[in-house]
Amino acid sequence: MKVLICDDDKYIVEEIKNNLNTFTDKHKIAFDIDSFYSGINPLNSNNRYVMAFIDIEMPQVNGLTLSAQLKKVNSNIIIFIITSHESYLDDAMDLDVFRYLSKPIDKDRFFRALNTAINYFHSNTQIITLEYYDECYSVFTSDIVYVTIENRKAVIITRQKKYYTNQKLSYWKEKLKGYDYFAQPHYSYLVNLRYVSDFNKTQLNIKVDSKTETLPISQRNYSNFKKAYFAYIGV
Repeated sequence: MKVLICDDDKYIVEEIKNNLNTFTDKHKIAFDIDSFYSGINPLNSNNRYVMAFIDIEMPQVNGLTLSAQLKKVNSNIIIFIITSHESYLDDAMDLDVFRYLSKPIDKDRFFRALNTAINYFHSNTQIITLEYYDECYSVFTSDIVYVTIENRKAVIITRQKKYYTNQKLSYWKEKLKGYDYFAQPHYSYLVNLRYVSDFNKTQLNIKVDSKTETLPISQRNYSNFKKAYFAYIGV
């Protein structure tokens, strides 16, 4: 697994490398690690990284600029933003980063987040087939933003387009229950938690690229949805 670590603090870089090596020893997952102390070199690289740990505040090229470039090379890259300044989080949210790691790095939280990222990576390669009468389509589960109902049939909204299916929502709820990034905020919606930017007791906001869409949360589903969301982000 090709991994980038970029932070102008050498201690943080070494700490993350050691944590990754510890994870390798325990889970037998090999990381091919590139380490940089400036955003300039990886900014000009065409390496297709699967995962990246990036400091936001770096001289010359900041972490947000670097993250945006890495997304262009691999739109599915798993990005961990490392920061001690919460003022940057809104900008980072626009880049659809995977997790935020505060300095100093909490080791337990780091390993929980990394484990979630590995599970997400394996799920990310899963393709499901959609059928609509005589038409068949294949989509990545990670590209599904949400599933809803139209005319008693399920409709799947992905990052790219909208797909009609022959099945009901209950079918897709069962089909996708093995993926820990789907949750049901309302009886008529199944949502990919990756795209949830914020929520309250009555509604949630889905953010894809620069577009935001609001979906309902029912009183009956709120508690379980909240629990699923916090489990997903590793809190």
